[in-house]
Amino acid sequence: MRDTERDKSAGNHLKRSLIDLIMCVMRPIARVFPWLFRWISSGNVNVMIRDDEATPVFFDLETTGLDTSACDIVQLSAVSGDRVFNVYLLPRCSMTDGASRVTSLTVDGPHLLFRHRPVPTVPHRRALSDFICFLKTFRRPFLVGHNSRRFDWPVLTRVLAQFDLLEEFEGVVSGCVDTLPLSREMFQLPRYSQQFLVQRFLQESYGAHDASEDVRMLQELYRVWRPSQELVKKHTIAP
Repeated sequence: MRDTERDKSAGNHLKRSLIDLIMCVMRPIARVFPWLFRWISSGNVNVMIRDDEATPVFFDLETTGLDTSACDIVQLSAVSGDRVFNVYLLPRCSMTDGASRVTSLTVDGPHLLFRHRPVPTVPHRRALSDFICFLKTFRRPFLVGHNSRRFDWPVLTRVLAQFDLLEEFEGVVSGCVDTLPLSREMFQLPRYSQQFLVQRFLQESYGAHDASEDVRMLQELYRVWRPSQELVKKHTIAP
């Protein structure tokens, strides 16, 4: 029985890896034949590899500031299991000094720098479209973010709307869970910052305010917490 379960798990992993490879190969073709890419990303290919349950996808943004009505995205990261999405974006507005201090990201003309070294950036529309395509590879994905209700979700949906991608995004995700109020309801603690929660439950320190690290650690916290479906539903933002 154990061998059968291991074989099944290995088979599922292989299928997921295969679909990720297909997606990467198809993205350049999508610019010429977008209908073909949409068919592959949402049709029978994915149906064959998906499970019956909804899939949490942990996400985080780094931005040019804290004004949710005006700030721009400079890093968008997500993770689910061992599948990772991470892009840097050259912002369309200036970064505040506070944002640069926290994220170690700065802008130098046409370049985005992380700790004074250039990082490759992706145009906004392409980054957001690729993110939606990444989400489409999961069965009924829902996003999970820390303080997402007040910050990440409104920023992400506003920028998606600016590029006329919000409707497509909302057709893919089933909602967004905010782990900040969820953790407050589950535990009595002196603080609820993600850094504190990681130290408290995982006994680790990490590079906070790097979106790729934030999502990795949030996924680990969620696994440890194992929140009930009732709590998850209570703290879910509808698309």
